[in-house]
Amino acid sequence: MKKIFTKTALILLIIAVVSFIGHLFIYSKLPAQIPIQWGSDGSVNSYGEKYMDLVLAGIPIGIIILMSVSPHMDPRKASYLKHAGAYNILMIGVSLLLVACSWLSALAALGYNVNIQTLVPVAVGILFIVIGNRMPQIRSNYFFGIKTPWTLENPDVWRKTHKFGGILFCMIGIVFIVVAFLPYKALTSIIIAPFIIGSVVLMYLYSYIIYKKIKA
Repeated sequence: MKKIFTKTALILLIIAVVSFIGHLFIYSKLPAQIPIQWGSDGSVNSYGEKYMDLVLAGIPIGIIILMSVSPHMDPRKASYLKHAGAYNILMIGVSLLLVACSWLSALAALGYNVNIQTLVPVAVGILFIVIGNRMPQIRSNYFFGIKTPWTLENPDVWRKTHKFGGILFCMIGIVFIVVAFLPYKALTSIIIAPFIIGSVVLMYLYSYIIYKKIKA
């Protein structure tokens, strides 16, 4: 039987499970309604039922399991041996970020003053920069990376698009970090959303243009 969980995945799974157990310990102390969404100014936009704390705590476990199983389901599973480092970095970054966010939400529900409007954008920005630096290593597959009709069709288009996408990811990360320290937090969504949408459009256009050039 093939090994589903790598050493990295097992360590992350242990961390996520311990985190979930920690949430079980504080569950009785939480109020009936807990904050689950914040505005760019740091104010709470939405509250959820108490059980949402356990849902948020369980999401990292599900993500780790999904990311461990997906490579074995991918028809291009051999690619994961070539970009194992990049894939592990993504798994580490996403799972730890989700664990941290679950605890930020819990601490806010318990009445602690948590500077979420700064901490979360900075953490997300760092994750984008780290992933951006690893993107040129990603090989063609169906679960991980920039999947357009043209990148999946041609390995050269895949390689060049991910090199270009890596630069855009780093730029998005820098924007997240800079915006986190702006005095007017209301500008966060106004700045970040168009930048991300524009970057996605650019990556799609770039992959199409490169594909047409190669075919020509």
